[in-house]
Amino acid sequence: MMCSGSQNRFSMGSVAWCCLLLVSCSSREAAQSDNPVAKQKGTTSTKRMQQPAQPPAPVVVSPNTQTQPAMQPLPIQIDGPAAAARKNPLDPEKIRAQGIRTIQGQHLTLYTDMPTNADIQSLPKILELAIPQWCEYFHVAPEKMAAWKVSVCLIQERQKFDAAGLIPATLPSFEHGYAFGNRLFINEQPSAYYRRHLLLHEATHAFMFENFSSAGPPWCMEGMAEFLATHTWDGTQLQLRQMPKTKEDVPYWGRIKIIKDQVAEKKGLMIQEIMNFGSDAQLRLDAYAWSWAACSFLDTHPAFQKTFREHLKNIGDSSPEFSLDLVKAYGEQWFQVRQQWQVFVMNIEYGFDIARESIDVVEVRPLELAAEVIPVRADRGWQSTGLRVTAGMKLAITATGRFVIHREESENQPQGIPWESEAGGITLRYHRGQPLGKLLIALDEPQQLGETGLSNYGPVGAGGDIMIPSDGVLYFRVNDSPSELAANEGTLQVTVQQITD
Repeated sequence: MMCSGSQNRFSMGSVAWCCLLLVSCSSREAAQSDNPVAKQKGTTSTKRMQQPAQPPAPVVVSPNTQTQPAMQPLPIQIDGPAAAARKNPLDPEKIRAQGIRTIQGQHLTLYTDMPTNADIQSLPKILELAIPQWCEYFHVAPEKMAAWKVSVCLIQERQKFDAAGLIPATLPSFEHGYAFGNRLFINEQPSAYYRRHLLLHEATHAFMFENFSSAGPPWCMEGMAEFLATHTWDGTQLQLRQMPKTKEDVPYWGRIKIIKDQVAEKKGLMIQEIMNFGSDAQLRLDAYAWSWAACSFLDTHPAFQKTFREHLKNIGDSSPEFSLDLVKAYGEQWFQVRQQWQVFVMNIEYGFDIARESIDVVEVRPLELAAEVIPVRADRGWQSTGLRVTAGMKLAITATGRFVIHREESENQPQGIPWESEAGGITLRYHRGQPLGKLLIALDEPQQLGETGLSNYGPVGAGGDIMIPSDGVLYFRVNDSPSELAANEGTLQVTVQQITD
């Protein structure tokens, strides 16, 4: 677990350290606005979940980390009851009599009582464009899905669909969406984006069960559906597996807001806690957000993607063994997964550049008496120096060089007007209370199981003398948003040397 509110310091100027507590809470699923004053239909207040006295054995890597009860496969969501219950004949006359329109597509038959608009008319095309992307991702032969078809009820007034015989009597109640074999049911949503997202989410479930008879344990089932449904759509091109750039791009999706809010409330989650989600996961809005984050992080991170994708060949296993085997597959690299997961969730924002925020593993060696010159790139997140230092050691740090830290939009310069900075940063703009571009320093033990030291950093700027407060490896970065690193260019040269009395 992580500590909270500590104000440990290097003995250099005012290098403050802060950190966050990661625990869990629960809430019901609902569309989520990024507007803090928006009232959401169907949301409930959160409540602290009961924690076990001792952490369960599966997936627990740290003996000091509390977790959810061990995972159980979701009892519903896709399979539904017997096949006979899903084959009730539909009466076209009864459907039309209720004012329900039928829209036919290659892979989708849509029933809706919603007025005609371009976005609803495009839903069959959305699914048609999604299927090849799912096939490529899961290595499914496209011809296998050539004749695959789902039906979708997009519902504004439920009683009309009941009267038309479109809702099976065996279908459980649901607030937002439900996949019942190849029959999908979606209540109308507050934004066109979230309507499409919910269709893709439920259709991802149907696709995975069609091909693998399962979708993994709860965190993977819901996380993959969320990850593969988070999309961009310009009316012609559909792209799945997208990190949203702004909240305006994904109205009422709200997953990033949920994580940011829970981290701020000291209720964030370590990645193994997400892997321990139980069978109540589909009832908790925060579980959808955290599951999305876990799958997005593991799939997008350049160092962790290969192992994660190779492990998806076991997606038919919905038992805890799926997650336990994934941790084993990472081996010693699991330490880096834990470290960089914490950096991700504690700094998450729209447009977070997981690739540029990834931390390269370098060989660790003791800092000797000779001066060490370390290059620190402006377009990357935390960078390990590989230099191990010890508590009480005094260091002299000097940073030189100039780099581009931001590009201001300009009609005359398509690439934008570059803002140049030195290690002290520029006060035209601040990020997290420090000038943009200012050199930051942190200590971490890459092979530790607890809280990463990268949550506990401070400014060093152009340099100064530092008293090292604890053993660890030195890390540097320039201060910038994780969503804007791609605009940066250049490198600082940071000289580190011991001070001997």
